[in-house]
Amino acid sequence: MKGYHILIVEDDVMIGDLLQKILQREGYHVMWKTDGADVLSVIQKVDLVIMDVMLPGEDGYQMSAKIKKLGLRIPVIFLSARNDMDSKLQGLQIGEDYMVKPFDPRELLLRMKNMLEHHYGTFTQIKHLYIDAETKKVFNESLHDEVLFTAIERKIFFYLYENRDSTLTKEHFFEYLWQLEDRNPNIVNVHIKKIRAKINDQAGEIIENIYGEGYRLNTVVKK
Repeated sequence: MKGYHILIVEDDVMIGDLLQKILQREGYHVMWKTDGADVLSVIQKVDLVIMDVMLPGEDGYQMSAKIKKLGLRIPVIFLSARNDMDSKLQGLQIGEDYMVKPFDPRELLLRMKNMLEHHYGTFTQIKHLYIDAETKKVFNESLHDEVLFTAIERKIFFYLYENRDSTLTKEHFFEYLWQLEDRNPNIVNVHIKKIRAKINDQAGEIIENIYGEGYRLNTVVKK
């Protein structure tokens, strides 16, 4: 999934600059800091931290411990030139992973991918939306912008998602969601309009109105 926010804390300018460029090329949102001075002020906007161990001021272990004390389940990957077993074990006790410098960026990318999927699940991307069918959550642009559906809006959206690329008529929605006495002819239209507004789909590209038939959630949106 693209859209994850990654924080790099690395005082080596060559490594930090290289990592930032590689991760941005892969579609991640990246912040890079050369020390831990204001890490805690941005940490709640972050999904994963790549942390150098040897930093000016507080070291990576101390910074990671502070993050954990906040009760945040943000995975940390340590980078270090230390290759001894004691350093590795200490890093793995405090953080989630430990890589020795020099390292292959391809290995780091794969470890990041596995860690993010383990912590946050696997998402489906449709245009700018990220959809987690397991937890029934939808995000605009990133994991820090969850769509706040009402209970009925969430049911409608995921009913469309479960039947994606197929047209659902009003009768389908009525049978799935409403009793006979609640079948207001315009109720589906009203809820779809509200859902579109919340997912920034006012033009109806993701949830398309199939004239004379019903609605369809498109997994491929025409540009």
